[in-house]
Amino acid sequence: MANERHTDARGWEIDFSTRQSVHPYTRYYPFRVATSTTASNILSIDRGETATNWVTNPRVEASDVTMFTASGSAIARDTGQQSVGTASLLVNPDNSDADEGFYWTSPTIPFSVNPQHLSVNVEHRGASASGAVTLEIMDSDGAILATSGTDDLAASWRRLTAQYTIAGSTAAATYRLSVTTTAQHNINFYVDKIMFEVREDTTAVSTYVDGASGINYEWTGTANASTSIKKPALAQIKGIKITNESTTSGDILYLAFDTTASSSTGIPILPGVATSSQGVFETNWPLGFTSNVSIVAAQNTPTVSGVIWGTHYV
Repeated sequence: MANERHTDARGWEIDFSTRQSVHPYTRYYPFRVATSTTASNILSIDRGETATNWVTNPRVEASDVTMFTASGSAIARDTGQQSVGTASLLVNPDNSDADEGFYWTSPTIPFSVNPQHLSVNVEHRGASASGAVTLEIMDSDGAILATSGTDDLAASWRRLTAQYTIAGSTAAATYRLSVTTTAQHNINFYVDKIMFEVREDTTAVSTYVDGASGINYEWTGTANASTSIKKPALAQIKGIKITNESTTSGDILYLAFDTTASSSTGIPILPGVATSSQGVFETNWPLGFTSNVSIVAAQNTPTVSGVIWGTHYV
């Protein structure tokens, strides 16, 4: 790459279109953190991957678990263990053979001339630390297409993942996410955070998604009874309101955008006092930063709180 010259300055900035400039602020990032005399980021921009989860009761919070099919076992919603929320799926193997557990069947995945990548993951734990289970992707007849490999049950939650690529021009079909015993045993086990995703890229298995996972996550319908999505996160900082909660004289904060905050680069925010508006900094015009929000304290560890506003596009 050729060395930059001063005449290249126009390319150093983003010239926003009219559409971008008037776009509503659709993303926010609330915060309340302790600062220090070492600069740190309140927010580092990471738009992240979008993702979906086709499982309609993925955290087993809803009482209806009929979307899961028992296979050589008894299954039930149970509140004794959970990786997230208040419940998980309890699986009681029949202890008659290997491959006892449950499966979930996807909606029909339509025909596509392009490859489609199935990405599945679950978390599991045992009622005791013995036995093993396997996560598998199967076709509609139960033939194994991909596997996580065997994983020992433990007295803590463990994650399993598997991937399978549907070749381009494959006929429309359903597929299964299956969790079963690797070998015959009668150890009860729990499954939670159940995820099945169809991707058109080759991105590795997404982190778990459901509509209650936080900001930018949504149920597509009824909570715990519908599919879920993860929208892109805040990618452009358009505004901020920040409060210096300290009332101690000298607890000045310095706020900076797209650089590291210091007493020379930062906007000073004085400590708050009960009889004035000191302690609060709020923008009343649209910003356009795309990297980070940095903060540093002149002394001590004053707490700051507030919200960063933005949009999902760059």
